Amino acid sequence: MGKLYLSIFSFDSRIDFQNGFVRQEVHYKANDTLKDVFQAVDSKNFGYQEFGVDLQFIHCRINGYAVFGNLTVKEIVKKLGCYLEIEPLNKRYAKKDLLLDLDAAFAKYHNFFYLMDFIAPSEREELKKYLLINFIVPSYDDSYCGDGFLLYIKWLSLRYPLHKERLLHFISCKESGIFWHVSTANFMLPHNRAIDTQIESLQSMLISPTCKNQEWAELRSHINSQYHFACQNRIADYNAAESFTPFIQSILHANHTQQTYQ
Repeated sequence: MGKLYLSIFSFDSRIDFQNGFVRQEVHYKANDTLKDVFQAVDSKNFGYQEFGVDLQFIHCRINGYAVFGNLTVKEIVKKLGCYLEIEPLNKRYAKKDLLLDLDAAFAKYHNFFYLMDFIAPSEREELKKYLLINFIVPSYDDSYCGDGFLLYIKWLSLRYPLHKERLLHFISCKESGIFWHVSTANFMLPHNRAIDTQIESLQSMLISPTCKNQEWAELRSHINSQYHFACQNRIADYNAAESFTPFIQSILHANHTQQTYQ
């Protein structure tokens, strides 16, 4: 038997203008999970005496780390200790305590669906399954298209192979596209590179496409004009390279080396 000291984000978009935190102490047993902990939380101190949490698929941020799924308390305590600050993945989209307003997050992509009118309504709704991934990195920039959206594009490209070039062209935008992806692995509990690997495979597809037809040649030309991978103008300042994934760091390093010897 052990004890957790919790500080839980509290907010109800129906009645609150500012968020707060509810402090509680919860006892746990050796085999307890995060779901057991949340079920033990006293809801009386939350808006409408309801604690907003998705027990079917737990998603939240604990001491700064994004958590997906029903982790064991033992695993959490081993990594973070017994004092836990629990928040929604993204406060901006907080709806009720740990629950997010995914409809509001979905609205950001209205223009995308307007342009990609070939996507069926049911498949548009699939995006909502990916949106939580957007918020893994705490400093999520709303101008960036989002990691979850990139994985959704990868899914769509398999569903609509004839529109693949068009879909990839959309995420190659210099201002908000795929090359602003920041590694998510270290922001997750437990550490996991699966998302980074998927996005890096998309980046690789854009930089070195195996298909040589005219459409892909035009896309390759567009990307080169945007980023100048082999020129002095790089994706980002070389001094900021440590914030990018190893894949992007390798490109930046190669460009930096080339510039040094020019």
